[in-house]
Amino acid sequence: MLELKNIKKNYYVGDTVVNALKGINLSFRNKEFVSILGPSGCGKTTLLNIIGGLDHYTSGDLIIDNISTKKFKDRDWDTYRNHRIGFLY
Repeated sequence: MLELKNIKKNYYVGDTVVNALKGINLSFRNKEFVSILGPSGCGKTTLLNIIGGLDHYTSGDLIIDNISTKKFKDRDWDTYRNHRIGFLY
């Protein structure tokens, strides 16, 4: 259902590049319950924001039901969030 292939996320602060995610590869099965754990600053929120379509990845691919999100428009992300994914904080 959901697959992350070599997802990278960089933030740019002046001339400095901050590598928030460095090539994440994950697969989630349909209706699977998942928790993401780790120390502060390790990229959990960044990863969740990318999975939820709230933030865009720098490179790699997020695949939803065998469909790449590389060409998703805002409307596609809205539909995905409204009908396909949820978060518990």
